[in-house]
Amino acid sequence: MIRHVAVFRWIDGATAEQVDAIRIGLDSLPAQISSIRAYTHGPDLRFGEGRWDYAVVGDFDDGDGYQAYVDHSAHDAVRRELIVPLIAERGHVQISL
Repeated sequence: MIRHVAVFRWIDGATAEQVDAIRIGLDSLPAQISSIRAYTHGPDLRFGEGRWDYAVVGDFDDGDGYQAYVDHSAHDAVRRELIVPLIAERGHVQISL
């Protein structure tokens, strides 16, 4: 099992409406990408300093399943059209469970 974790800091001026559009777009992915086994995402709750703005956590059977998610056109559309325009910083890691 592979777990993918991505965290984002948004650019200054990112609106609640833009972040909500990201939420809606990400919510649509599990129904479209069969390799997703579990998928959660949301804004940081702001408990402390030095926080990121948003996180995505996805579980996949293996590296091929993760790569299928990365390469899927639905994921690419959400990433390119909704997420990339708001990114100030991005971090990500994939770990084995």
